[in-house]
Amino acid sequence: MSCTVSQEVRGDLDVLIVANDTLELAFLPQIGGRLISLQMLGAELLWHNPALLADDFTPRRPYASWPPTDGTMGSWANVGGSKTWPAPQGWSGPHEWPGPPDEVLDAGTYTVQADLDPDGSARVTLISADDPRTGIRIERRFVLPANGPDFTQTSTFVNHSHQRVNWSVWEITQVDTTPRPGATGTGRFLVDVDGNDTPVILFEVLGAAKHTLRPGVVEIPVQETVGKLGFTQATGRLTYIRTDGLQLTQTITREPGQLYPDGGCPVELWLQYPVAEPIESLGGLRPDAHLAEMEVLSPLYGIEPGDRAELMVEWRVEHSG
Repeated sequence: MSCTVSQEVRGDLDVLIVANDTLELAFLPQIGGRLISLQMLGAELLWHNPALLADDFTPRRPYASWPPTDGTMGSWANVGGSKTWPAPQGWSGPHEWPGPPDEVLDAGTYTVQADLDPDGSARVTLISADDPRTGIRIERRFVLPANGPDFTQTSTFVNHSHQRVNWSVWEITQVDTTPRPGATGTGRFLVDVDGNDTPVILFEVLGAAKHTLRPGVVEIPVQETVGKLGFTQATGRLTYIRTDGLQLTQTITREPGQLYPDGGCPVELWLQYPVAEPIESLGGLRPDAHLAEMEVLSPLYGIEPGDRAELMVEWRVEHSG
């Protein structure tokens, strides 16, 4: 048994699709090297923007004609899927990444290579251009075994500049939280923790996110709020459980004693729902979809010229018992 690999063209976008007997992954190399789709036996886990992409990832209008950004979040083409950014995010100086939008790391074209190993597993490597703003190049490597519901991702920052840079490797995965017809209750997120501290409120834009503390875990239901929580005591395991029982888990290794961004948060969660007007405090961004961002981060690394820093993420898709 072996994975399959196919390169397809949808409109003026290239789509790379790799699959095994359980999972199918689709990538958009031209738009930030995104993992745009993750399906388990035909059921989609990730959110992609239906205003920009059809279900088969054909752009609603030619990608070449998408309007340029003006530097504000309101002009960001939020395509969806999973991507890698540098943290901390901010606009106060060169020590922070002022995106999105960003024309190199978030929206730039990544080179792509896909290979099949002798054991039948597939390896996908996506590499960004050198970014002059941050001094880094991003390399995203995925390994999908020939069978099963798991795969691994390693995201690496390479310092191509002539000076030390300080960044955390930040993985952001957008999942669809649209209410499901006939479902009772809502989906929920579970953050494994070592302690009983309450989550850190990183953004509280509309409403206050509700959560429940239990031994070893924080539970956050899908809810109509716009904001972001950080988890300083997270062990590195973050799970989304849908109302139909489909479950996505991401796991990283927390490094004890290391400095993490945003007050020490290796795991963060952004929640949103559709609102009527742009939000001034978010740079004119108007949330127009039910989605959440599962976010896992590396420590804040000091990366010397020519050196590398990385974050490994283990992904698993299953039905909760």
